[in-house]
Amino acid sequence: MGFLSKLFGGDKAVEKAAKSILSNILNGTSDNTAQKTPEQNIPESPAPQDWAESYDDSPSGVSYGSRMPAEENQFNYGGSFSEYFESVFSSCCPDLRYEKSVPGGSRRVIYVFYAGMERVLVVEVMSEKCSAKKLRNDCRRSGTPYLRFYYDHHGWWNTRSYVSGRITAALGR
Repeated sequence: MGFLSKLFGGDKAVEKAAKSILSNILNGTSDNTAQKTPEQNIPESPAPQDWAESYDDSPSGVSYGSRMPAEENQFNYGGSFSEYFESVFSSCCPDLRYEKSVPGGSRRVIYVFYAGMERVLVVEVMSEKCSAKKLRNDCRRSGTPYLRFYYDHHGWWNTRSYVSGRITAALGR
C-alpha cells in the first residue's frame, strides 16, 4: 500500500485526484480545479439527454415521468440547478432569508431558511449518487422541517409547482 493509499484510506477516486495534484505540483503545471471556490464546484444541471425535447401534456405539477412536462422545471429553466431552485425560493417564500452552503465542493447544496433568527426549513439539493444522511437526521432530531431534492434522477423534473408545493407544505402555509 502506497503513501497516498494509506493517507486516503484506499478511496481510489481521492487517491487519483491527490496523485494528479501532486504530479501537477512536481511538474510545475497548474490545475485550476484545486483553486475553485465551493460555488464553482457546483455541478451544472445535467442535460436530460435523449429525453430533453419530449414534452408531456400531463397536468401542471406532475414532476416525474419519462417525458418532460411543459411546465417550467430545472431542465428547461436555462440556468444551473442551483439558480433554478433559488428562483423558486424567491417566488414561493420571499419573506424568508436563506443561507446557502456547498459542503466541501461536494455534489450537494444546502439551503437553510430563516424567519427572523429562527431556523424554519432546511432544503438539500443533491445528486442521487450522494448518500449523505447526517443533515436529514440532525434536522429530524431538532424538529426542523427538511426537504431533499435530487437534481440528476432520471425522470424527476422538479417542476416549479412541485418544488414550491413541497416547500409551502413543509412550512405549514
